[in-house]
Amino acid sequence: MNQDRRSKKVILVSHCLLNQNSIVQGLARRPSMVKELIDILHELDLGIIQLPCPETLYLGLRRFWQVREQYDTQGFRELCREVLKYIITYVREYLVNGYEVVGVIGIAGSPSCGIHHTSSGNWRGNPLSATEPKRVRGMGVFMEELLSSLRESGLVSKLSRFKLLEFDYDKPQESLKRIREELRGS
Repeated sequence: MNQDRRSKKVILVSHCLLNQNSIVQGLARRPSMVKELIDILHELDLGIIQLPCPETLYLGLRRFWQVREQYDTQGFRELCREVLKYIITYVREYLVNGYEVVGVIGIAGSPSCGIHHTSSGNWRGNPLSATEPKRVRGMGVFMEELLSSLRESGLVSKLSRFKLLEFDYDKPQESLKRIREELRGS
């Protein structure tokens, strides 16, 4: 009989890190995924829970890029909470069965999946008149709702070593190094 070799460790990962096809047209940096990140997670024996892309669910693939202020609406937050119900169910199921959920990897500068950095701008009206968005310290709307849902479900106390990590498409090698170092002790 084969011996079960699972690590019993999983990590939540923003959708586009595994599927670049969900990113706004013109902004995808890779043809399919950030393979180097997946290689690191594999090397560290971490299973992956792929988070849904709330922007694609909300506005589809033919959307314009937006800033945090545009997604910071009651309707978008309600959508985030609805899709996060399934993620919370996954997390709870893993935890009650002795697994460790080691953290989440978001996207630096994302209006929805930023962990430490999001985008900001006073955008409205004609998209052609929009100025370049600013990258600011702060969390994206979807990640705020994820952490809020984890707290409200009573799971935070079971996530004692839960790490909040961020991949930066502008600094991929630096991000990969930091993520590997942070997760190595998990």
